[in-house]
Amino acid sequence: MQQTVETVMALKAHADELITVDAGATVIDAVNALAGHRIGAVLIRNEDGLVDGIFTERDLLLRVVHAGLDPATTPISMVMTRDVRFVSPGTTVEAAMALMQLNRFRHLLVMDGPRVHGLVSMGDMTNYLIRHGEGRFEAAVRGRLDESAGGRPAGAN
Repeated sequence: MQQTVETVMALKAHADELITVDAGATVIDAVNALAGHRIGAVLIRNEDGLVDGIFTERDLLLRVVHAGLDPATTPISMVMTRDVRFVSPGTTVEAAMALMQLNRFRHLLVMDGPRVHGLVSMGDMTNYLIRHGEGRFEAAVRGRLDESAGGRPAGAN
């Protein structure tokens, strides 16, 4: 079975819920969305509803906190990442993870033409591979998770 980003999205909790912030919002609005949904990134949409950028925890740390900017008055458009990379739903998990690793992304937009399907994180991809991967390593990790879930610590006799 081909493991694709679409498969990861289908198994992801709340995959159909895309959290966005308007481009005219402030950093504090984006931070409230991040904290309220317990996520690491939000998409920034312009007045036409198109993706203008992404704002991540890393953006908050480096472009706002480290720069000494006031989150309540700083426009999100000033500190968001504009060059948003994306993959199609049919992209293999391995290709998507390679793109993320090479570019040091923790979040990747999933698009098909103009349609935005959502965001996947490196954590989503790793979780998917551990739980559904077809290799020996994944099977060994799943075995350890099953042992832990059964009430016995992994490795206990």
